[in-house]
Amino acid sequence: MKQLYEDLWVSTPEALSESGHEEIMHGFLLKHPRGNILISRIENQEDHQAIAEQGGIIRHYLTHWHEAGPGARALQQRFSSALYCHIRTLGPISNFVEADDTFSRAEVHCGSFHVVPTPGHTPGSTSYLYASPFGKTYLFVGDTITRSSDRWVTVLETDSNEADLANSLEFYRALRPDVILMGTTQDHRGWEEVTIRDWLALLDEAETTPRDRRQRVLN
Repeated sequence: MKQLYEDLWVSTPEALSESGHEEIMHGFLLKHPRGNILISRIENQEDHQAIAEQGGIIRHYLTHWHEAGPGARALQQRFSSALYCHIRTLGPISNFVEADDTFSRAEVHCGSFHVVPTPGHTPGSTSYLYASPFGKTYLFVGDTITRSSDRWVTVLETDSNEADLANSLEFYRALRPDVILMGTTQDHRGWEEVTIRDWLALLDEAETTPRDRRQRVLN
């Protein structure tokens, strides 16, 4: 794992084998005052050991069902951590792991960790917002927006809803993050520092640059 900030680490980049090694997945370890929180997906066993060396985790949050995998169950068993996800992801993730709790609307967990459903990429896609006491505001977006070939894009899958995605992007415009953390990218960098101007500009680009994977699935 690589330390990004005083209280945030990113996992070792891992190729998604189910996508033909076209994408790289990223998970994030957040040192929260109430206990360590893991966001997104980490399958790498060396990273699991690195998490143990940082004191383990108390909670694991998925941004959408594509992040469920054998690693989620392994982490849950190793650290006795609670797995959280949107209620609309329960069916797909149950093939790998059982959730300990779900949500269906915006909530605040652990006093300062904001859970914000942002459907569109999948019905249960969720973002997480956290204002670090060390000065930066982190926004974990999963795959709602991401980087692809040096462009900001949205990603459309068979269960995506374009109207919901447009509404989620519009909601993003009211946020003021300093760092964007992505669940998958097409390169080895899963984060981006932004100014307000950068943030609004990348949303404009993502909104007009969908990466439509539905046709590939149908073919």
